[in-house]
Amino acid sequence: MNSKELSLLLSEDIFVIRDEITEKIAADEMALRMKLAAENVDLVEESPIEPESATERDPEPIQYEGSFQKSILVIHQGETLPEQSRDFLFKVFRAVNLSLRDIALVSEKALKDSNEDPLAQLEPNKMILFGSLHHPLMKMKKDNYHISQEPVEYFFADELEELENNEGLKRKLWNTLQVFFNIKKQ
Repeated sequence: MNSKELSLLLSEDIFVIRDEITEKIAADEMALRMKLAAENVDLVEESPIEPESATERDPEPIQYEGSFQKSILVIHQGETLPEQSRDFLFKVFRAVNLSLRDIALVSEKALKDSNEDPLAQLEPNKMILFGSLHHPLMKMKKDNYHISQEPVEYFFADELEELENNEGLKRKLWNTLQVFFNIKKQ
């Protein structure tokens, strides 16, 4: 539909904000790179439409907390973790013999601010995603607590606050973590 046809349907003016276009194009490109990476196809780094601001600035590195020594990427919903959710998360990690030095803890906001593909930049061996993110990574989601192998070993879980308050979800998380990290009850 061209602009003349569109004007027949709309009675008011439409405004497009340049930053939204840039963010949409960056998200589409990242989703395409992730899809092609999963298919083991090389990506040609050309976009048919390049806004000025996207070509002038390089993506920022993804900001994360931790040392990432075991190449485990943990992404949580939101900008920051409330102290109670943070305590819960680290209690869960202690149960599977992990600490902050073993992981890269990334917020949803840090992913958005970066516009960088976390799989390409950080190259994790494993990835756990808590909550519902507004990010192309969500296209990889099948079901919560379903471990997938491609492009890396990963699974999605419920939001941390919801996990803290629901015994059934805690059991699902624990069972999935035991399989994910090859832990057996003694």
